[in-house]
Amino acid sequence: MQMKINIQTSHPSAFISSTFADLQAERLAVANMLRENGLNVNALDIKPASTNSSKQEIIAGIKESDFIILIIGDRFGSILKSMTGNLNSSITQWEYKIAKSMKRPVVAFFKQFDEAHPIGHDDINASDYKKKRQIFEHFKKTVADAHNPAYFKDSAELASKVRAALIPTYRNVARAVLGQGESYEKRIAELEAEVSLLKSQQVNRRDSGNILGGLGVK
Repeated sequence: MQMKINIQTSHPSAFISSTFADLQAERLAVANMLRENGLNVNALDIKPASTNSSKQEIIAGIKESDFIILIIGDRFGSILKSMTGNLNSSITQWEYKIAKSMKRPVVAFFKQFDEAHPIGHDDINASDYKKKRQIFEHFKKTVADAHNPAYFKDSAELASKVRAALIPTYRNVARAVLGQGESYEKRIAELEAEVSLLKSQQVNRRDSGNILGGLGVK
C-alpha cells in the first residue's frame, strides 16, 4: 500500500467514515486500536452526523486528518440533504467525496454480508429502497476499483487488519522523524561547540593583547 504521509508529526490523525447504527462496534474497535498505537482520532469520528453544525466539524476533521479509514457494511445509510446538499448521496458517501476532493489517502474495508444482523441492512420495505441500493452498489464499485478494499467479518478482525495496514507505515515515519530530529540535535551541538571555541579564542586573544600591552609590547 502506497500512502503519502505527514512527516512533520509522529502522531498522525485518522478520520473514520462509515454508517453509524450498524457499525458502532467496528468504529470503536478501530478508534481504540489507533489510540493504543499512538495515532490520533478526531473527536467527532465515532459519533453520528446529524446536524448542520456537525457538517462543518466533519469537513474540518477530514481536512485535519492524514488519512481516512472507510468502513462499508450493507447499509447505504441516511440521505440528509442538509448535510450532503442533495438527495442522492448518503453521509458516508459525502464524507468520501470530501476526502477525495481534499486528496486525503483512503483505506477501505468491506464487511462481509451478514444476513442475521438485525440492523445491518437498509429497510427493504422503505419506499426509497431500490433507489438506495442502486446508488449504494455504484458507490461500492467506485471504492473497490479505486482502493482495493480488505474484507472482514467482525470488529476484532477489522481492527487487526487496520493495524496491519497502517501501523507499520507510520512507525517507519516516526522513526524517520526521530532520526531527523537526532541529526538536527547533533548538528546544533556541533555548532554550539564551534561558537564556544570561537568565543574562547577571542577571549584568549584579548587577554594576550592586554598582557602584552601592559608590558609595553605593541
